[in-house]
Amino acid sequence: MLDLNELKAKGIIAQKQEGYFVLRFLSRAGYFDANEMQHLADLAHKYGNGKMGLTSRLTLEIPYIKEESLEEVLKFCKERNLRIGGGGPSVRAILTCKGTVCKHGLVDTDKLAGEMEDRFLMRQLPGKFKISILGCPNSYGKAQGNDLAFLAVRKIQLDEASCILCQKCIRVCPDKAFTVDEGTLLLDEEKCSRCGKCIPVCPVEALHQEEVEFLIFLGGRLGRRSRLATPYHKTCKEDEIMDVTEKVLAYYEMVANPTERFAEVIERIGQAEVEHAIFN
Repeated sequence: MLDLNELKAKGIIAQKQEGYFVLRFLSRAGYFDANEMQHLADLAHKYGNGKMGLTSRLTLEIPYIKEESLEEVLKFCKERNLRIGGGGPSVRAILTCKGTVCKHGLVDTDKLAGEMEDRFLMRQLPGKFKISILGCPNSYGKAQGNDLAFLAVRKIQLDEASCILCQKCIRVCPDKAFTVDEGTLLLDEEKCSRCGKCIPVCPVEALHQEEVEFLIFLGGRLGRRSRLATPYHKTCKEDEIMDVTEKVLAYYEMVANPTERFAEVIERIGQAEVEHAIFN
């Protein structure tokens, strides 16, 4: 008798169609190489119904694998280094954006997500735990739906004395953070999302960006009982991401009940108390 919960934790998920399974394959920071895609296509044609589906966490699923074919399919995957996983009470596939190649990306998201995956992927925890690494404020909404998310930002510095009031920054700013008052350009830091789009359009270099930092989002959750995470009031540097993640996971493992999501922990204990316990 198959243990369906154990199989699901390994990325082998029973379908509602009796006798069939979906296999979930892990990408590397959202990418499969061409050889992997060819192997996956071959698998879908030979053992499934010829279809492959993408998930919101950048994994790939192949449905309609017959129960009697599972052993042969798993051997096929092992021989070709295809990774099956992404289930159970553990750290799930690390979600990232295309910041490495996107013109808006402030950091190498592929590199960071890969490092996070190497260290944390499938770490056993009281419940499932979703982490994301995101390259600019355009992914703010994505950050809010994860148990833990890091969002790259750069604080903007305005040199008012150098400004010639060309107002190009006003025209490109998506946050309407710039205004002119009595012949002086003003920057509203509360409105500024720190995306940096104003920097390259300034003809006199009156706008400068500081070192990239990361907003830290705690306790986001989607689904039927959604909770949108808000960023902690302090940021972290790139070389602090691993340490912050270790602290968050250690705290979650210590206080969470079995199957309890991090969002539920925060709702039960309180945001301020959780943040104090982790960061102080």
